Amino acid sequence: MMVSKLNHWLIYSLLVIGFSGITAFDSGKHDFHNSLTEMRYNPKNKAFEVEIKLFTDDLETALNRGNKGPKIRILDKDANDKLVEAYVRKHYKFTNAAGVIKPYQYVGKQNEMDATWVFIEMPFSDPIKGCKLQQSALTDVFDDQQNIVNLNFNGDKKYFLFNEKVPVRVIE
Repeated sequence: MMVSKLNHWLIYSLLVIGFSGITAFDSGKHDFHNSLTEMRYNPKNKAFEVEIKLFTDDLETALNRGNKGPKIRILDKDANDKLVEAYVRKHYKFTNAAGVIKPYQYVGKQNEMDATWVFIEMPFSDPIKGCKLQQSALTDVFDDQQNIVNLNFNGDKKYFLFNEKVPVRVIE
């Protein structure tokens, strides 16, 4: 049990360091690639409230891959919600134990300094055990991308780390 708590603390510590705003001095770019996903179950609404935090420049890089039009820039109240939603839907999926992908509603996005928060609501009334979670955002762009997911379901907290080699995890 102590090792498990230590692993959770280590992941959380890396998360705090990763999102502390450390950037390279000369270019304004960051030397690491990570995201944070917070999944909180709201028993009153019987839904997960999901917040995905991505570095804005990384998200723009992903959206501009293969884009032949004008360069896509992510700003508050821009016209890019459909692009952001399509990208998130491709990389963030939650499947119940029976193998059914749970539908969710894209609520919107909001910029915060050098990050973009994406908001999702997902109705959920199934048992959590045996569900599969995919969080592969930006692993198609950066081979060192790490995606941290904090899941809180009825007071039970779980932490997951995703990357290019492990895009999907089973919830035990």
